[in-house]
Amino acid sequence: MSVVSILVCATDDEIQQLLAEPGRIEGFINEERTSTYLDKTWHGIHWLLTGSAEGGSEPLSYLLAGGKPVGDIDVGYGPARALTSQQVATWDDSLAKISRDELGRRFDPKAMLEAQIYPQIWARSIKGEEDTLDYLLQAYAGLRDFVAAAHRERSGLLVYLS
Repeated sequence: MSVVSILVCATDDEIQQLLAEPGRIEGFINEERTSTYLDKTWHGIHWLLTGSAEGGSEPLSYLLAGGKPVGDIDVGYGPARALTSQQVATWDDSLAKISRDELGRRFDPKAMLEAQIYPQIWARSIKGEEDTLDYLLQAYAGLRDFVAAAHRERSGLLVYLS
């Protein structure tokens, strides 16, 4: 079974309603909404952005930390976290400053394996294959585009692992 990351757009009003009534989260994330699916790249992208397996400084840590948990309802691997439109704007500004090339320079497969960065496929790059770095960089480009679009729409985000 895979652990994947999903980001779903929500207005600040919808986020406030979900924080007040967390029992609505499952129905909300299962509605047809603007979202993105990061597959298994989430932990690798988090590592490249923060240099850590967990935590890191906000807003670059928003894939794994930050925001407010929507109650204690498990939506896959713990509760969804809500990021307001202001947090999304700050995240977008920070991501826009990190180019694909810059992120690629941070790629260290040996360190990622030692830190147990999911899904622990980074050894492929040690053997000279470029596919794991390309996999991460393509997903990062998609994440940047999605967060930028959410920012333009003045949207907040729900972030969760499934």
